[in-house]
Amino acid sequence: MDTLSLILLTTISPLACFVIAIIFLIQQPRIAQGLVLCGSAVSLLSAIGLLLQGPVEPLRFLWFQSGAIQLQFGFILDGPSLMFGVVVAFITACIMLYSVGYMAHDPGKTRYFAMLSFFAWSMLSFVYAVDLLQSFIFWELVGLSSFFLIGFWFEKPEAAGAARKAFLMTRVGDVGLFIGILIILQLVHSFDIPSLLDPQSGLSTQISPGMLNAITLLIFIGIMGKSAQFPLHTWLPDAMEGPTPVSALLHSATMVAAGVFLMIRLHPLFMAAQDTALIVLSIATFTAILASTIAMVDTDIKKVLAYSSISQLGFMIMALAAGSLFAGVFHLITHAVFKALLFLCSGIYIHAYHTNSMAEIGRSGGRRLKATTFGLIIGGAALSGVPPLAGFWSKEEIFTQLGHNGFNIYMAGAFLAAFLTAYYTFRMIFLITKPDQASTSDHSHPEPMNMKAPVLLLTLGAIVLGFFGSSIAQGLGLIPQHHSVILMIPTVSVVILGILIAYLDYGRDNAPRTGFISKIAPLNTLFTNKWYIDEVYRITIVAITQALSRILHWIEDHVLDGNYDRFGLGILRTGAKSTRIQGGWMQLYLGWAIILLAVVALYLGMR
Repeated sequence: MDTLSLILLTTISPLACFVIAIIFLIQQPRIAQGLVLCGSAVSLLSAIGLLLQGPVEPLRFLWFQSGAIQLQFGFILDGPSLMFGVVVAFITACIMLYSVGYMAHDPGKTRYFAMLSFFAWSMLSFVYAVDLLQSFIFWELVGLSSFFLIGFWFEKPEAAGAARKAFLMTRVGDVGLFIGILIILQLVHSFDIPSLLDPQSGLSTQISPGMLNAITLLIFIGIMGKSAQFPLHTWLPDAMEGPTPVSALLHSATMVAAGVFLMIRLHPLFMAAQDTALIVLSIATFTAILASTIAMVDTDIKKVLAYSSISQLGFMIMALAAGSLFAGVFHLITHAVFKALLFLCSGIYIHAYHTNSMAEIGRSGGRRLKATTFGLIIGGAALSGVPPLAGFWSKEEIFTQLGHNGFNIYMAGAFLAAFLTAYYTFRMIFLITKPDQASTSDHSHPEPMNMKAPVLLLTLGAIVLGFFGSSIAQGLGLIPQHHSVILMIPTVSVVILGILIAYLDYGRDNAPRTGFISKIAPLNTLFTNKWYIDEVYRITIVAITQALSRILHWIEDHVLDGNYDRFGLGILRTGAKSTRIQGGWMQLYLGWAIILLAVVALYLGMR
């Protein structure tokens, strides 16, 4: 099959399924579900076909032209888009299959599967977009999809509030991104991504370094919002109010991955803007540490995984800002697999025991769910960076790049975040597998095969994917680098230390089951309250916005509407008074006519 047919099948299949399901099958959930599953399978097979064909020249189609400005829609089929397109399609297919069991009794099942298909179409179209404006359109549709799915159970105030918060906070970042895109158009009259990245005639060769730093910083503001980097990160943990399969898709291969992928796509521009790269590296390092500190004290399994995502996204952006495209792409791909796995495992636990508390899942007999617990341990070990699982190899590339010029503050920050990652991940594992009070009765539901199969498949991916690093490097047009085992010792040592302390705190017999940080009361309070960032927002941005809204509402009511109301009432009163001279009295009319004639005659006589 030719390239154009494959790319259209990859991107259009989910859209067609969404349209058919939401318009014609709203009362036919089983048919809608089957249709969407078939569409995801077609999309996955087509994406694999594109990857096997290899990179080709971009496909462009003129949308419209205004003077020297041409706006084109099309598809860019290079290494990053081909590989990540397969990842998006694969993770989406796994989550759709899993959702058959998870959402089996939900009355809004058709709407759910239709919106998942819309989400997949938006993300795939963003990944393959050849034009910045086209990318921005699908970037916004990814945000819209997440709004609908986070707030899927909109009858719950928490879910509706979380959807609004996610939508508004990411819009803040999108304003910066859109301004940056418009400045590019004003300066070079083009949105074509390959042209903008051309080393001989691209954007970085046509504008000053200061302007390039300003543009890339504006673009990064959009990335901060989408990929939940400080200070625009607080929406992501709240987004856990949506169905767990949505959380899995959102954290692994769609919403938050979109920001990192945009940085991958525009990586040469960020590397040419050294001031921006340093700022990005600093923010990402701080974000990775910040999120890890909160994850180590939270008790909700989904929120622990959410803060883990924020931290791991920080690792990806650190790698890209430090100059390694390969490390960023590699960790994006491995993280998509093991984070989807962890969320799907958490969904099975929640589905079985009706609680998000890790301790309660453990006490209820969580370890009895054998396949899920195996997936949790493998996914958690991959997240922690335990060799030889996928996360170890991709994180090792990040540490290698950060330490390229010797030990520095960013490498120290990454080591601290890696230690905390191993600690909070195995804290989660020990709370579930080594409960303090094991239940003698089993009240869980069996693991349905349509939920177990994706977990086992992703578990396999978390085990073997790290060994494909050389293939990923070659797909990016890079030469694979092989590192000495000796250089891996510091990374492995940090991970082992984190696991050991988690074992002492939560895993051994008669463990205190309180974290070591609880001994430092001020820090424990700070981390438990999420560094008070939401509170700061409430007493500053939210309070100021509400005060300004009240002032504007008063002005509207008492000044604008009030004046218009007074003007209208004045007209009514004038009209009411004028009716008094329209009484139908002929004598009165005749008298006024005589008076007026006398006045006119007097005036003319005086002339």
